[in-house]
Amino acid sequence: MKISDVVHSTRLRSWAWVKYIAMKSITTILLVLMVFGLLLSFAPNVFDIVEEKENDYSNKKHSQATLGTSMDKLFWFVQVSDIHVSKFHDAKRAPDLLKFCQEQLTVIKPDFVIASGDLTDAKLPDARGSRQYIEEWTIYKETVQKCHDIVDTWLDIRGNHDDFDVPGEDHEKNYFRSYSMQGPKHPNSYLYHHNKPWGRYSFIAMDACPDPGPRRPFNFFGYMNKRKMTRLMEYEKQTHGSNMTVWFGHYPTSLVILEDGTRIRSLMRNATAYLCGHLHTLAGLVPKMHARHNTGMLELELGDWRDNRLYRVLAIDHDMISFTDEHFNNWPVILVTNPKHAMYMSDKEALDRPVNSTHIRILIFSPDEITTADVYIDDVYVGSAHHIEGPLFALPWQPLKYGKGIHKLRVVVQDAAQRGREVIQPFTIDTKGQALPSVAAFLLIINVHNLAKLLFWFLACTYIGVLLLLRSCDDIRIIFIRGRYIPPICRPLVSFINSWLLRLWLVSRISSLFYPLVSYTLYIGIGPWFVAEILEGHLGVVFIWGLYVKGAFIPGSLAYLYGIFQIVVFNVPILLFLGYMIQFLREERQGQRTGSDKLCRIYVPLSALLVLSCYIAMVEFPIAYGSTAMIMGPVRTGSIILMIVLFFQAKKHALSIQYS
Repeated sequence: MKISDVVHSTRLRSWAWVKYIAMKSITTILLVLMVFGLLLSFAPNVFDIVEEKENDYSNKKHSQATLGTSMDKLFWFVQVSDIHVSKFHDAKRAPDLLKFCQEQLTVIKPDFVIASGDLTDAKLPDARGSRQYIEEWTIYKETVQKCHDIVDTWLDIRGNHDDFDVPGEDHEKNYFRSYSMQGPKHPNSYLYHHNKPWGRYSFIAMDACPDPGPRRPFNFFGYMNKRKMTRLMEYEKQTHGSNMTVWFGHYPTSLVILEDGTRIRSLMRNATAYLCGHLHTLAGLVPKMHARHNTGMLELELGDWRDNRLYRVLAIDHDMISFTDEHFNNWPVILVTNPKHAMYMSDKEALDRPVNSTHIRILIFSPDEITTADVYIDDVYVGSAHHIEGPLFALPWQPLKYGKGIHKLRVVVQDAAQRGREVIQPFTIDTKGQALPSVAAFLLIINVHNLAKLLFWFLACTYIGVLLLLRSCDDIRIIFIRGRYIPPICRPLVSFINSWLLRLWLVSRISSLFYPLVSYTLYIGIGPWFVAEILEGHLGVVFIWGLYVKGAFIPGSLAYLYGIFQIVVFNVPILLFLGYMIQFLREERQGQRTGSDKLCRIYVPLSALLVLSCYIAMVEFPIAYGSTAMIMGPVRTGSIILMIVLFFQAKKHALSIQYS
């Protein structure tokens, strides 16, 4: 071998090692950036945990009293949520609510009713666009005024639908101010003290609607500016000394963003429970969304009245809170207040009382007389609960017999109309409690804003990082997975991965494809998505991190979800399609493919992707905000133009890449 050949071979190996080291360095940098993004994304949650534990008010003193047969230290109230009085859909929502007041609340006789947002629907007939309709608010007001004759106190608060297309809290289009029960006195958040002879119970209503309120869909997350936060902080101070503090609002805490970047739960650290709605049981997938936060606060999302006709009965019995979620016209209603449900124990309650109690206590509501109320513990008959007064039934018991572990309480009730109901709930005499279902709790505990941000940037960085790594490799063989020790069962998978690595490598080698793909992905996370009338008569600009309208900024958590959707349904498919198309054209040139295959393998997938992109570009945002969102929409409309350009560029340069 000639010396020159040896030198040349050595240089080639050296250059391969340099590129190998460069690839590893780039990979390491990307991983560091992703880890840093992860820590940055979840940092607010970490700070909340520290702050909440440092400010935990779990040492609140409760009056000494025995859980026996007395009606003292007991009251109950009702919650409804997501009523969605509509001008166009389901005309029975309001009449059924009135029927509920007249037929069920007259039996339950709550101290007050909480209506936790989305009082009206505010949607156009196609259910995509949105605006406020005074007709819907008129129906709501007339209905609630009749209910007010039955229940003295009706505590309502706005939801995101009540805030669609509302330019400001003081604007005339904020119909909540004039057509709700609390709006004339409290157009925003407010504090209600419920005074009883044995103590005071405080209820903080939290209005987390953005101000101004964009039209849908960018009004799904709550947003609290400093002015709203200051008001809530003042209310929270006024609750010190109360027997118990309960918050209520529309948005779950996982969907509320604060202007200063902290979490609303840090302000709720003294609360026993937070009552909300908004998520509508996720179309029946999660019918019960409940969580217990690290502060001990229970977060209890209530399913909707709109489709499911759900409501909630809550009781505070000797400073312990219990609840049951019920369907309209379902009798009897049974609520066990002692022993308390093992999954819903909060250290803000008087959890030491059940162990010293003398009676099992049950609230039973029915329009007819209760004939039997049989009680079983661990499937052993204990006895029949006797009527004490009002809806209260009680049965003597010996709690120390159940001092260890989790036990099962079963109550079987029948009324004079032969209607029967049965409830089963776990209980424990110690104060440890039982874990709630993880999926439902996760939806309320997770910081959705940070999670969406993390997932979007992870996808974007991975997408760009893969293209950068492939482009840095001149020799395709460097990136292939190979080795003599690959198990035979894994070889088809390895072959599949290598085939797609080759296709993506081909895309990365064409500059007219590589730079537009990388630039477009970056643009989704940096540039404006579209310009349109976010509010009627007010142009706004939407970015992935938020939107600007009427001189205000509203964080864009939902936009991150749309960004994830855009990468998954466009960026990834177009990259895979281009890689497959280039390889197909090269094989066609070599005689390995025929022209008849091109229709099914190239033009059909291209047409499907083009039709999907056109549909996406012309439906969601243009219907919600008008045709301007499509004309001035670089992300959605621009993706169609980009797809066409990339197709012709791939066709033009497919045969220009050389590799061995």
